[in-house]
Amino acid sequence: MLNLSLAESLLLGCHPIIVEGTSDQHYLTAIKALLIGAKKIAPVRELVFPPSGGTKTARVVASILTGRDEALPIMLLDGDEAGARMARELRSGLYTDAKNKILCINDFTGLENSEIEDLIPEKLFAEVVDRLERTPETPFADVVKAGEPLVGQVEDWAEKQGVSLQEGWKVEVAKRTKQLALTRGIGAFEEAAVAKWVKLFEAFANG
Repeated sequence: MLNLSLAESLLLGCHPIIVEGTSDQHYLTAIKALLIGAKKIAPVRELVFPPSGGTKTARVVASILTGRDEALPIMLLDGDEAGARMARELRSGLYTDAKNKILCINDFTGLENSEIEDLIPEKLFAEVVDRLERTPETPFADVVKAGEPLVGQVEDWAEKQGVSLQEGWKVEVAKRTKQLALTRGIGAFEEAAVAKWVKLFEAFANG
């Protein structure tokens, strides 16, 4: 569904990057603020991240944004099966002449089947998850593994611990991670994580 987030990106002078969901929007907005504050990037135009509401409506959102200046916007898709399928469809259809504008998060996380959460260091992510779910005997921080997609790990942990993840849990974690990241500042993150962020935002700028 089109919403105020999309309307925001239609403002003259903005550089929209279409993402799949609201979680992506929160994470990327936080990362953008950290990178700009540290002078790691200097966007010429304001970067905004309108969520498409999923891969099914991404094509519609892209078409709407294209109507503004006849230039297809960059689209960032998850590395899961649904994201890969949408990438193929777009590159053979609407984005036939702009294949480089379809970005896959896998290329920036270094993981297969990854999502936006995998741009966040696992320790920080686990800290937020454990604050959200305080009852399990085994905290997520005790079992989280580096080098594996985080969302799948949370779901597996929750099942084993008898935790019922609420609908929209990913968005709530994203909001809290954003707040914590901005409070602690870029100095709290290792260079490897920051380098991934810079690489992604450079791709946004060059698309």
